Amino acid sequence: MSREIRSLRNDAAAWYSGVLDEVTAALPSSIDRARQILEPIAGEVWMGSLTLHGVTTAGSGARTSRRVSDRTRAEVFLRDGFLCTYCGGRTIPRCILVAISDVFPDEFSYYAHYRRGTVHPAYWALAPEADHVLAHAGGGSSDPANLTTLHAMCNTRKSSLAADSLPLVAATPARDSEWDGLLSRYADIVTIGETAGRRHASPDYHSSWLRRFGRRADDIRLN
Repeated sequence: MSREIRSLRNDAAAWYSGVLDEVTAALPSSIDRARQILEPIAGEVWMGSLTLHGVTTAGSGARTSRRVSDRTRAEVFLRDGFLCTYCGGRTIPRCILVAISDVFPDEFSYYAHYRRGTVHPAYWALAPEADHVLAHAGGGSSDPANLTTLHAMCNTRKSSLAADSLPLVAATPARDSEWDGLLSRYADIVTIGETAGRRHASPDYHSSWLRRFGRRADDIRLN
């Protein structure tokens, strides 16, 4: 049974990343135990809107730039420690969230085109984008030096403004040196999803992202 979510809690990034950190830690030993840990956020679907500097947007899709390659995105996320450089919160790359959805397709839903009511709100709260510091519309390049990691929700609010033009937050947390965006568990999550779940992407989707992050694609173990 789905639960409609129309607004993100103030601590959404910390809340969802904390639950998914525990879920993925438990997965290798017990899918049932991981499912129990997932229960507090299981079945949630995003039905809300996000404020775009005074304009309301339904949030029906992630805003990404086609001028930034996936390999460059991975480079930027690694460089920034998988943390949003606007709010300082933890991020989890979309590909890893998709791998979790592969394992729990009903509890942690995903739809590639982000249609309202089909995607878990954690995708908005946690998935990062590599966005321009100096906006492309203002002449900014798509080199890594001009790109920064932003949560999808922060990026949506950003629109075409420079990153330093975003509304200020109260405080930016200290860098979380222990956080790796669940990258170290990615291959194991994919393995479990391939054997006990339902695939949401092409067969080479996860192996391609593992390589972009400098990981071995053959770490995915198939029965």
